[in-house]
Amino acid sequence: MYVHLGTGCFIRSSEIIGIFSVKDTPFYGQLRRRDGTPYEIRDLTDHGSVDSCVLTDQVLYLSAISAVTLQKRVSDHTLLSIGGNDDR
Repeated sequence: MYVHLGTGCFIRSSEIIGIFSVKDTPFYGQLRRRDGTPYEIRDLTDHGSVDSCVLTDQVLYLSAISAVTLQKRVSDHTLLSIGGNDDR
C-alpha cells in the first residue's frame, strides 16, 4: 500500500519509520542516521510551509500536509494500492 505525502509523491507505508509534526520547529535538519550521516531531504512543499516530516530509512520527506492527516491516512488504510484507490 502507498500513502500520498503531497505534490504527487507516494511512498510505501511499510517504509515509514515515523511521522512528525514540525510546524514552526525546523529540527528535522539535525536528524542523522545511526552512522552519523544526514538523511536525504525531499521538500514536497514547493518551498511553502512545512507542517510535517515523514522519516524513512534513507529519506526525510517534508510535507505541507499535517502529521495528523498523514497518520490518519496510514491508520485508516486510506492508502493507494498499485491498482488504484483502495475502496475500504
